[in-house]
Amino acid sequence: MAERRIGYLLKELDRLIEARFDDDLAAGGLSRRHWQLLHSLSEGPRSAEELREALSPFWKTEGEWGIEIDRLASAGLIAADADTLVLTAAGRAAHDETFVRIAERRRTMARGVEPEQFETTLLALRRMIGNLSA
Repeated sequence: MAERRIGYLLKELDRLIEARFDDDLAAGGLSRRHWQLLHSLSEGPRSAEELREALSPFWKTEGEWGIEIDRLASAGLIAADADTLVLTAAGRAAHDETFVRIAERRRTMARGVEPEQFETTLLALRRMIGNLSA
């Protein structure tokens, strides 16, 4: 069989990351969008507009933002104070429990890869992205 090229390897890695991380998130009752919101708020309160702007590349439809915010608020995981979003105690617990699963998955993914190799890989990918973005 012919050696697989970088395009195939990147797509396969992306597919596996998505599938495994979705499993880890679903174990805590979260979607990818929920996780992005909770993790973004884990460092402290943020304005709704700032958060929406930071996560805009991930929204598939215009109305998705409001739907996901409402779901998290209805579940008691976030609260809104004026235009500021904040994790509730339940949201902090959900984040922290999920973060443990995500961190374990990341360790599993990088098993057998030396830290220097990982950093070199990231550098190479960033350069390739930059080369093709120009």
